[in-house]
Amino acid sequence: MLETTIQSLSFLAQSGGDAGYAIGGGIFACGVGLVSLALFIFWLWMLIDCLLRDFEGVEKIVWLLVIFFFPLIGALLYLFIGRARGTKG
Repeated sequence: MLETTIQSLSFLAQSGGDAGYAIGGGIFACGVGLVSLALFIFWLWMLIDCLLRDFEGVEKIVWLLVIFFFPLIGALLYLFIGRARGTKG
């Protein structure tokens, strides 16, 4: 997914007639790629943290589903609400 995004943005940047737009678009695409990578790492960190914590009842399954199906919002909700509810296992 990340590679596809970078390729799409690179194509858009290179399709312009001016070389300055291509360079600016390439820098923009690189920035988008880095932000995407950072968000993916954050999502993965929250998913792993949830797996390693102990929760009461089915709360762990609910948090895993929220993080998995709503990646950014779910990870942020887990960071601010869910982590405090679980205990380090």
